[in-house]
Amino acid sequence: MSNSPLLSPAIRILLMAAAAFVVLWGMSQYAAYINAAMLAALIVLACGPMVDWLRARRLPNWAVLLITLLAAILGLALFGLFLLYATAQFTRTLPTYQAQAQALAQQVQTTLQGWGLESAGASALARQSDASGALNTTQQFLSALGAVLGNAFTLVLLLTFLFVDVILFPGRLSWQAVHVSAYARRVSEFTGGLRQYIVVMVIIGAAVGALNTVLFVVIGVDLPLLWGVLSGILNFIPFIGFWFGLIPPAILTLLEYGPGRMIVMAIGYILINATVQNVIQPKLVVSRLNLTPFMSLISSTFWPLVLGPVGAIIGVPLTLAVHSLLLDADPSTRWLAAMMTAKNQEQDEPPAS
Repeated sequence: MSNSPLLSPAIRILLMAAAAFVVLWGMSQYAAYINAAMLAALIVLACGPMVDWLRARRLPNWAVLLITLLAAILGLALFGLFLLYATAQFTRTLPTYQAQAQALAQQVQTTLQGWGLESAGASALARQSDASGALNTTQQFLSALGAVLGNAFTLVLLLTFLFVDVILFPGRLSWQAVHVSAYARRVSEFTGGLRQYIVVMVIIGAAVGALNTVLFVVIGVDLPLLWGVLSGILNFIPFIGFWFGLIPPAILTLLEYGPGRMIVMAIGYILINATVQNVIQPKLVVSRLNLTPFMSLISSTFWPLVLGPVGAIIGVPLTLAVHSLLLDADPSTRWLAAMMTAKNQEQDEPPAS
């Protein structure tokens, strides 16, 4: 009897791709609910240190649940109100900035024509320098964040029952991992690593947001708290989030004060983010759930196509889940999972005798 597989590798890959397409299409149809569920799960993980601290004070589980849940809901409510207010303020002033950006683009076109560039080429370059499109994109992103928080009932409901499961019924997953299922052990290890990753990113995002807010206040950027908070949120988006957080305050500074102050602000922004990410972040315990730079970039650009703008923020945790719970769990796809991580396996292999 032949031991050859029933399906060739090419057919298996095609079937996996087809199944992935169906799953992704389904996710896109229920993006609002999935975004709320993912944000609820990430908030619960981020609150893990608070739960541990309260338990260390020997408080009963019901008190730990009540305090943690109230703190999380209050924080969400304050953040949602601030975001709605700041977005409304930015939307109100947006037409003024758009007019200034278009006037600046027209000035660039006139300058280029004065240098001898033909009218068509100068007009094309001027359109590329028109910053009103970037401001519109910023307003749409803020509105998308507000829409997710606007689904408050679903988010609070999911958050409440997740906290109930985690706090009132602790240790169930760990028990299953030890006594019942090897896959439960994998899930337990993944959630522990993801919790560590989320907590570190929250700390880094808070530090970046606070320092950037001070910088924006000193420079005189309009709505400094909004851009500081946004830079902290965008810190969850690897590589490109750093630059996205710089664009709106840089444009406003350019329109209000000119290129000199904009350059000073940009240098300060880059120094703050580089210092936090290269001095503070390495001192924190970083999870082993690390993706390659390419996969991190794919995570932050692919998931928004499926789940909308919020997919850029939750993209890395989603990709980590696919890596650890799907690809790495199957021996036939474990090689693909290994290609997604930044771990150098050649260095881990013992030297040949």
